[in-house]
This record gives sequence, C-alpha cells and structure tokens, in this order.
Amino acid sequence: KLPSEVEEYYTIKAKCEDAGWDPSERPQGPAAQSNGPHRVLAQALMKRAIADIPIVTHIQKESAGMNRLYSQSMCSVTQWRSFQAAEQLVSTEVEEVRGEADLVEPGWSQVIWRQAMQYHQMLKDRHEQESKQAEEAARRQKEQAAKLSPEEEKKKKELEAEKAAAELIKDEERKKESKKAFTGSGMKKGFLDGKSSKKK
Repeated sequence: KLPSEVEEYYTIKAKCEDAGWDPSERPQGPAAQSNGPHRVLAQALMKRAIADIPIVTHIQKESAGMNRLYSQSMCSVTQWRSFQAAEQLVSTEVEEVRGEADLVEPGWSQVIWRQAMQYHQMLKDRHEQESKQAEEAARRQKEQAAKLSPEEEKKKKELEAEKAAAELIKDEERKKESKKAFTGSGMKKGFLDGKSSKKK
C-alpha cells in the first residue's frame, strides 16, 4: 500500500489547478517562486517522494531474494504474485513521481529520487538524534529527582550517625547484661564442700 502522501499530492494539485496553475507557465517574480502554486506543488511532490522511500528501498532489497526463492520453488505462487503486484505498484509510483516532477520543473525527474533519498536520511538522522536527546534528558531528570539537596544530604548523614550511635549503645548494654548474667549464675561457695562433709 502506498503512503497517504500520494493521495494528498493529487488533492493539492487539484487545488493548484483551480487556483490557475499551468505547468506550461514558469512562475514570475520572487513571490510566485516562494509562495505560489508552483512552490506548493513542488513541496507536496517532494513530500510524496520522501514518504515513498521506505517502500521503494524495501522492494529493491527484497527483489533479488524473492526471485531466487521462486526459482528454487521455496515460496508459493500466491506469495510470488503478491510480491510482483507490489513491485509493479512501486515501479508505477516511481515513474509517476518522475512524470509529475517534469511537469512542476522540467528536468527535475533526473534528480528528484536522489534528493528524496537524501532528505529521508536527514529526517531519519534528526529523528534518531532527537530520540537520543529525549532519552538523555529523561535519564538526567530521573537522576536529578533521585539526588538529594545539600540540606537533605546533611540530614541523612546526621540520621545515619544517630542510628550508628544508638546501635553502639545497645551493643554495649547487651555486653554488660551478658556479663552480669554470667556472673550471677555461678554456684554458691561451699556447696560441694557441704555435701562432702555430710558423707563423712
């Protein structure tokens, strides 16, 4: 399926024709060149070509592989015919864009697809860069949110120090209690002596 920019181009072209655009007439003056129907149509056609790039490159990449699979009977006739139909659709679109390019600007058909490829790559690179910047900004924001202010950091250290001191005091108290219990549980002096004296 071709992108929506294809239909959009023909809608804009119809509006330009209604506004008096004539492909046989060149735009007169800077204003007509920068804002007139000729300029609007040229932008719409370039937008269409850029939107076509992913499907055009996909068909080009898959073509040799599909031909090989079909020649080796490794894909069904239905799959082969479906690919051929897609290939024909894209081929027709490429030629239509070239034809429209020459209507807008004679000779443009020779370079429009190369320009579209360059613009597509530029937009792709910009999108990737913006995505990376957004991810980096989100990461920094997360780190900043997790980072404590100087006052909070000071309070945290004070609480940790108080906790450590309390643990130390408790540990000392436990040692004292343990020592006390051990001393108190000793046998009374003379207990064995008393028993031995009775035996005599």
